[in-house]
Amino acid sequence: MDKVALNLPWLRASLAETAKVDEICRRLLGISERVYGPGKKDHSRDIRLHIMRNDFMLESTVGSSGFAGRQIELNMIAASFSTHCADLTEVHRYALVKYIPRLRPDCDAQDVHEALQQALPRSPNTDGIAAALAQAQRVYANRWKPTGKPRVVLFISSEKENNELDHRKLEISLFKNHKVLTVRRSLAALSAQCSTLLAPLEPAGFDGAAAADGSRGPQALLVDGHEVAVAYFREGYWPGQFCPAEECWTARETIEISEAVKCPSAPAQLAGMKKVQQLLSQAHELRRFAPDGVGQRLRRCFARQEDPSAESEEAKQAVRAAKDDPASWVMKPQVEGSGDLLFGVDIPKTLGAKSRDELAEFILMERISPPVVPSAVLRAEPSRRAEPVVRRSVSELGIFGAFLADGTEVLQNVALGPLLRSKAKDTSQGGVFVGNAVVDVPLLVPAQRFWSQVERCI
Repeated sequence: MDKVALNLPWLRASLAETAKVDEICRRLLGISERVYGPGKKDHSRDIRLHIMRNDFMLESTVGSSGFAGRQIELNMIAASFSTHCADLTEVHRYALVKYIPRLRPDCDAQDVHEALQQALPRSPNTDGIAAALAQAQRVYANRWKPTGKPRVVLFISSEKENNELDHRKLEISLFKNHKVLTVRRSLAALSAQCSTLLAPLEPAGFDGAAAADGSRGPQALLVDGHEVAVAYFREGYWPGQFCPAEECWTARETIEISEAVKCPSAPAQLAGMKKVQQLLSQAHELRRFAPDGVGQRLRRCFARQEDPSAESEEAKQAVRAAKDDPASWVMKPQVEGSGDLLFGVDIPKTLGAKSRDELAEFILMERISPPVVPSAVLRAEPSRRAEPVVRRSVSELGIFGAFLADGTEVLQNVALGPLLRSKAKDTSQGGVFVGNAVVDVPLLVPAQRFWSQVERCI
């Protein structure tokens, strides 16, 4: 995905139609045009940090000789729940060690505990993401002279963020393991101080005069007496998070102009657009960024995706198929968080009601049919005792990854750890969202898989 983010001409051409109907895409393309290119910043020489989550489901219709893992999406911004899986693993282990011996008297609690150390290993996500952020700060420190202000990682997040605990656990790991300090500010708060966010910055080892203030020389990002080494975006991926809009977009561009490491940068966020993911599912487009052998292996896990606004025969065939059999398809908005997924009768209704240009807002993807298994969850409601329930659920596997490059030198490109989430098969039952008034928090992942893992280890 780093190669995709560096290919601005391809992104510009690929997202031209999407930008006409999607504000996030249009604004990010504009920022990329103004900040990067000939006579401007060279993104390939920047320090680049990507923290991603790649989401998969199992396709139950694939035979034993096929590859059942199917990619749902790739998140390039605000990849969430990384820290919660570490906590839930401990909850799972505690509950199983406590209750399995009651259900199976032949199982000793110590034996179950030892087996679960293998079946449910500790999640490395929290420490892995924190380590990537800390390493990015060290690379920044090696490149630029200090401004005399304390260097920090800036979490850019809404003041009403429901998933704040996910961020706080990363902050704790950054301080505990790396002695890195953090600050939190919303885009709205940053927009109120745009005129003071930038200050001249000198390369390490540079002894000449600093560039005049206001020039397009290197610029430090200064926030309330701190120098920002890494700007970690946990908001900024759908229009409602830019309020007031013009001021917040000015702040977003100011951050992009600075030498702070952006996670993600504007080009990297564009690389995560659904349109880009749809194009990369096509062999001739994927070949631009991955060798044939690698590309062939990647395409094994890609579900079919088509642009309903495209004029190709494949796209037209997909639109006809989605109208005739909407249960086999899902329509996805271009930007994460910018709209609802469309299922069933809503698909032909939308395909028939919108113009070709308007359909560029969506991607058609073949619907995946994951196995449905019983899953125990703890349903918590305000002012009521949490009640455990068993429901029919499907599972989604997210795999976190971190990439860090200093110009052309790749310093880190690793998979960190997984996140297994159960979701009600009937979407009216709600998904697994932490922080809402009513939440389903997984108590046990699908029982069949757990028992098979435990019994192999005991």
